[in-house]
Amino acid sequence: MPAPPPRAVAAPARRGGGLYLHIPFCGAICPYCHFARTADHDAPLRRRVAAAIAGEFALRRGRCATLRDGRVELRTLYVGGGTPSRLEPRLLAELLAATAGRLPAAPDLEATAEANPESFTPEIAAAWRECGLNRVSLGVQSLDDRVLRWLGRRADAAASRAALALAVARFPRVSADWIVAPGVRPDRLAAELREVVGLGVEHVSLYILELHAGTALAAAVAAGRRRAPAEGPTADAWLAGAAALEEAGLRQYEVANFARPGGESRHNRAYWSGVPYLGLGPGAHGFWGRRRYANLGDARLYAAAVEAGRLPEETVDPLDRAQRRLERVILPLRTVEGLPLERVPSGLLPLAEGEAQGLWRVAEGRLQLTPRGFLRLDSLEELLARALLSSPRPPASPG
Repeated sequence: MPAPPPRAVAAPARRGGGLYLHIPFCGAICPYCHFARTADHDAPLRRRVAAAIAGEFALRRGRCATLRDGRVELRTLYVGGGTPSRLEPRLLAELLAATAGRLPAAPDLEATAEANPESFTPEIAAAWRECGLNRVSLGVQSLDDRVLRWLGRRADAAASRAALALAVARFPRVSADWIVAPGVRPDRLAAELREVVGLGVEHVSLYILELHAGTALAAAVAAGRRRAPAEGPTADAWLAGAAALEEAGLRQYEVANFARPGGESRHNRAYWSGVPYLGLGPGAHGFWGRRRYANLGDARLYAAAVEAGRLPEETVDPLDRAQRRLERVILPLRTVEGLPLERVPSGLLPLAEGEAQGLWRVAEGRLQLTPRGFLRLDSLEELLARALLSSPRPPASPG
C-alpha cells in the first residue's frame, strides 16, 4: 500500500487552510440522514468517485494560483461522509496522496476521518494510521440498544463499545458523535457520556435529532408512523448530557461540541473563524476566495461532471459585503468565545432579559451563549439575519 501522508513542498506557504473530502458510501441509509450518501455502490463506482475527487482537486488547483504554487499551508484535513470506513484503504491512501499530499502541510496537521462502529476494524485502523491520519471520529449516537434501533443504526451497543476501545488504542485523538432522540432518558444519556469519556474519548459532538425534508424519518413522521421529537424532553435530555460532559472535564467550545482542553477539533473551529477550506467530493461544501459553493450530491452526476472537465458545483454563493457582515455576526455566536457586541445593532437584542433567562452572559463586550441559549440558536440567527440583510442565514458548513 502506498504511504501518502501530506508532505511539505518547496514553495513557501503564506496562509493556512483546511481540506474536506466527502466519501458518500454507506452500508445502509439511516432514516434521519440528509447528507449526500448512497448505499447503492460497488467497487467500480467507489474507484470512479475516488478518482473524480482527485480530479476535482486537480481542476481547482489548475484554476487557482494560490493552490498551484503551494501558498496555502494545510492545517486540517477531514474525511467525512457518508461512511469513509466503507472505502477501501488502498483507495483512500491513493486519494490522500493525490489531494492532501500535494499541499504543504503544517507540522501539527490535524488529519481526521469518520467511521461507523460496524465498519471500523483493526485493519482499517492500521491502514488509516499508515496513511497519516491521526484522529478518528466515531458515529456512535447512543449506547442504548432501544435508541439505536429507533435510529435505524446497524451497530448495537456492544459493537460500539468495541469500536471505541479500538479507536482509543490506535489513535492519539478520538471523537464520538451522540444524538438525542425520542426515548433518550436524561440519566441514561449522562451515564453513557461519562462512560465514553472514561474510555479516553477527548471530544464529543452532542446533537439533537432534527427532521429534514426528503428523509425516511420525515416521511414516517408525516404519515403518523413515527412521532416527532418532543421539544421539552429532548431539550432536557440534551442539557443533562451537556452538564455530564462538563462535569467529566469536556468543555463546551461550540454549539454542539465538547472537548478536553487542547482536544478541540481545529477543523471545526476553522469553519466558524472564516478560515478558507476546500471541499471536494459529492455534496461537499467549500469556502474559498470569498465564495461558498456546494457540489452536486449525486455520486454519478458528480463524477460525470469532473470527467467532462467541469467543476462539479451545484450552487455558488459569492459573498457580498452584506453577507460577509452577517457571517461576522453569526459565526462567532456559535462558539463559547461569543459575539463582539459592537457588531450587533444597538437595541436589537434584549440583553438584560436574555441574561435573566439564562440564555447568555455579557462579559468584556461579548455576548456568550449558555448551553440553554445554544438550544435557541436557530431563532436567534434568524432574528439577526432579518435585521442585518433581510435574507436567509448563510449556508451550513460541511461535514
